[in-house]
Amino acid sequence: MDCFKDFYDCLENLPAPSPDDYTLDLSQTGITEEYFDKVDSASSMIIMLYERHLNTNPMQRLLHDNIRTGRYKNRDDVKLCLMIDIVRCYYGLGHRTSLNSPEGIALLLLLIKLFRNEYTITYKGLGEIPNYIIDIDGLVPYISECSDQIDIAKDQSVLSTLLQNKYPQVDRSYRIALYRYCEAISEVDGTISREEREFLMTLLRLDDDDVTNDILIDSIFNREK
Repeated sequence: MDCFKDFYDCLENLPAPSPDDYTLDLSQTGITEEYFDKVDSASSMIIMLYERHLNTNPMQRLLHDNIRTGRYKNRDDVKLCLMIDIVRCYYGLGHRTSLNSPEGIALLLLLIKLFRNEYTITYKGLGEIPNYIIDIDGLVPYISECSDQIDIAKDQSVLSTLLQNKYPQVDRSYRIALYRYCEAISEVDGTISREEREFLMTLLRLDDDDVTNDILIDSIFNREK
């Protein structure tokens, strides 16, 4: 599966900081400070879960035992599959990933925290984002390509599929983290569409008749009652 190698080639070739860097203004995307804080918190929750429970040798073995990555295996394959799940969330929600949208800013936050964690993005700093940071957006097409080629249906979470039987408690925490992130994105326009609602329900396992697997947390579904 060359898409994994292509992704790492792109990652390796991302530009380093340079005195010649220019800045771009992402503050004109319609993003509010409240929304930024929500997606910032939700993305940090995902990162914390990754560092505590997913970035482990057992998880690496579980992934490589079940996912074809061709001859190319990398310590960051779990991280890549996490981003595949995030891109699939955007697809499920029907939202854009482009940086000229509030949803794209949420994706940029997560990409920075995973792959450029030496840089801290803030709401006040959105007006001056260095171009070498913006260039991380170039990873998204490769992530999408891997999502298309991986042997797990696109309407399913890759890591959750691996976790649900062997590590069900981690899977539950992972789905909650994805839900918080997706909920924040869904609320950016003040309404929850039918498409968004149906996808959010799948993350909490509220989309079937089996009540034993429901994830009961404070959510938009509870607040609607």
